[in-house]
Amino acid sequence: MAKLDKLLDAQDAPETSSAKEETASQQEARQKIIGGDRTHFEGLGMPFAVLLGAPPQKLINQVVATCLSAGGSRPAWSWKRSGSEYHVMAWPKEEPVRAAVLVGGKEKEKLRPLDCFPLIEGLPNDLTVDSVYAWQQGMGANVAAFVEEGYKPMWFYDPMYSRDKDDLTPGVRQTFLVGALAFALKKALLDNLTITQGPYYEEYAAKWLEDHPGSGRLDVPPLQINMAGQHIIMPGQNYCEYQMRTSIDQIEDHKLDKMEVKILYVRFPFEGRDPVLLPIYASKAVLKDYEPKVGDEIDAYVWLQGRIIDIDDTTQPVPEGFVADTKAEKEEPAKA
Repeated sequence: MAKLDKLLDAQDAPETSSAKEETASQQEARQKIIGGDRTHFEGLGMPFAVLLGAPPQKLINQVVATCLSAGGSRPAWSWKRSGSEYHVMAWPKEEPVRAAVLVGGKEKEKLRPLDCFPLIEGLPNDLTVDSVYAWQQGMGANVAAFVEEGYKPMWFYDPMYSRDKDDLTPGVRQTFLVGALAFALKKALLDNLTITQGPYYEEYAAKWLEDHPGSGRLDVPPLQINMAGQHIIMPGQNYCEYQMRTSIDQIEDHKLDKMEVKILYVRFPFEGRDPVLLPIYASKAVLKDYEPKVGDEIDAYVWLQGRIIDIDDTTQPVPEGFVADTKAEKEEPAKA
């Protein structure tokens, strides 16, 4: 992972006479690789669609009604701000994957629904706040936080931004519960990847030409990437969306109403610090006929969700075996 990050941080080729005509395409390719052309898409249609297995507009009224009538809450999911009170009602109460409704209003007055979102339990990761993009619609926000100095920030959607906002100060380190919801996921089939076009190749070609003065574009060899055992995270089309390559450490089976949902526990190692721990929620609608197994290497396109850890709340602990494996990893750090 560290090697990949250095590749993505490589400087553009100098604008020599031989490279001038390629500068525009190189810059465009670089923007795609580093996620420079991403947008803050404000919509939860896709997260709901993969969990409900149907267009959300057909079911959202029923979802809201069910959350309010049969859902539950926690002390950490209730807060007050500027004379108003807020409560998150989530359903089903006994599952780590839920639909949730945020209700609020003036204290001691009637409360009304303000927002509706999927709510997934994440795993604790210590991250340093970088910046916040508050949604214009709803009560959520996209939050950027650094895993480690020298790396680009990780973006995730915070559905409890109204609760967390005072603690999201840039430069402050917080423990966040971060989880991923799979929009697409499959078993990785290729251990070796040959790339001859596209943004990855354009970035690589620019660097190769810089290192080989006098060479032309036709001299650039194909980019060969050994994918076996790699842990890779790349920006997706929108903020909070990522392309991932990783392997499965543990699996749990859960349900959101009638939709079967598997939690695939994965980790992304870093040198000199604890790995990033991540549960990937993959619904039957996404997995289709694929039955994941521990040890499988997977390719996934995911949406990240996170919130500041719910203090004094131990209802969704890290799986015991996953903790033991992580502690062992400290003795023999995994190579990125």
